[in-house]
Amino acid sequence: MDVFGGAPRFLAYPRPVVVQSGTDAVLKCQIGGDPRPAVIWERNNLKIDPQGRYRVFEDGNVYNLIISSVTSEDSGQYICKAKNSIGETYAAATLKVEGEAQELELREENKPRFLIKPLSTRVGRGDDAVFSCKLWGNPRPDVVWEKDGRKLHEIFESTHFSVGCQDGGWFQLKIFKTRAPDGGVYTCKARNEFGEGLAGAVLLVDAGPGHEDDGNRNGYNNGHWKAHQGKQRSSRLMSNRLRDDGMTKSTKVKMFAVTEGKHAKFRCFVTGKPKPEIIWRKD
Repeated sequence: MDVFGGAPRFLAYPRPVVVQSGTDAVLKCQIGGDPRPAVIWERNNLKIDPQGRYRVFEDGNVYNLIISSVTSEDSGQYICKAKNSIGETYAAATLKVEGEAQELELREENKPRFLIKPLSTRVGRGDDAVFSCKLWGNPRPDVVWEKDGRKLHEIFESTHFSVGCQDGGWFQLKIFKTRAPDGGVYTCKARNEFGEGLAGAVLLVDAGPGHEDDGNRNGYNNGHWKAHQGKQRSSRLMSNRLRDDGMTKSTKVKMFAVTEGKHAKFRCFVTGKPKPEIIWRKD
């Protein structure tokens, strides 16, 4: 027998395979050799074990690798190696998985997204507060409103708020006769079969004269953590000292709303002699 002729050789090389995402892919090749060669499949220089989504089987001298429920991560090059006591050979097979990119595009196109987000607002104690937003999603998303991470029906009586929607993708939350503890962060969560979107806004409730302590329950002041009492005393001492030094006039703080990604500009007008030092702080 011709020794060279007994070495493994490809009678039919593996062909490129193109399949849709979620289907099974079959890579195959035809190999001859005497003695009959041992055949393995590799990917990224690692042997593929025939378990889980991978199966191998032989049909005469045709060797098959089957990959179940393929995804885009299965795309790439696979190596078929054949070896016997006389020699060895190998060949590459290419797998391309289609459809997942289109599926992702469809998901991105139809998942909920906010065209107009709810805006933070400030109301007086006893006034109604309204949050509105405009959403896109196909199918129309289910919307849930939360306050400080809790569903509204868990913390409010049903008569204290209402939620609704209108044509054009508008959704609204209305809180009736606000109380100081109603201040906090309100979140609108929208979900459909393609994904989820969320947006938040802050409600500040002015407690009004004689009710300042109402907004400080549980260490919060309109949704913000209350400063340490020592710091408050320091602030009052600093304020008194500034007045003693001749600071005569300052403007009150106002609240502004800007679109996300835009610049925010704050101004203040302060007079005093000698000229006061101005410091900006957040929270």
